Amino acid sequence: MSLQEVLERQAIDLPDDTLEALLIHSKKQEGRKVQLRLLSEQELAESIEWMTQIEVFKHIVPLWTDDHSNYVGLYVEGPLAYKLCYINHEETDLSPMYRSTASLIAELEQNPELDWEQMRKDYPSDNDISTEQLAEDIRCMHEMQAILEKDSSMEDDVRCQLLYSLMAITPVSEVDSLLPYVDDEDMYVQERACILLGYHGYEPATELLKEVMKHGSPNGKLAARKALSMIRAKQMDNHIKK
Repeated sequence: MSLQEVLERQAIDLPDDTLEALLIHSKKQEGRKVQLRLLSEQELAESIEWMTQIEVFKHIVPLWTDDHSNYVGLYVEGPLAYKLCYINHEETDLSPMYRSTASLIAELEQNPELDWEQMRKDYPSDNDISTEQLAEDIRCMHEMQAILEKDSSMEDDVRCQLLYSLMAITPVSEVDSLLPYVDDEDMYVQERACILLGYHGYEPATELLKEVMKHGSPNGKLAARKALSMIRAKQMDNHIKK
């Protein structure tokens, strides 16, 4: 059974260029030692079967594995369709890391010896993105915000993963939209918001982060401290460059 047949049996429809890229990539991987390999058709069918039964995974198809129970998955529905995430067996974080299959494949083929942590990711993004990429990220943001606003009764873990994804794709120009999540009642959401504000070096968040460091959740306090350190480091880098 081919890759396309496996997907068709699960009513999963991928764009023709994505399927072709996966087939070409599969042939290039044959006989090579790589850190992330494409799943076999049987592995893919079995993985889809169990993942579709879990709410947070239901729109994701696992395609690559490191053979240590970790996967790279492709979103096939919703605002994040055709972006890719990492499925870690120890800690769930389904925020997108790559814009497209083509982007991930390019990185894998250029640096086959690197493990996941060492690879260059598309998200969180910096200022070096195209006008089209910026527009796409903002569209995704708005669609996910609409989902969150529409369903106030969604399960906590589903909400958390949606917010992880929303925050991950937030471009630098929209980073102020992360500020409300610094006060979120979910300590994991609060933690992630602090870290991303630090990652982007968002100086206007400094006083708010100081408050979180004093009065936030245990996760938030540690994340706020780290974020402030990251902001200071970016300030120093900018000063040196001037």
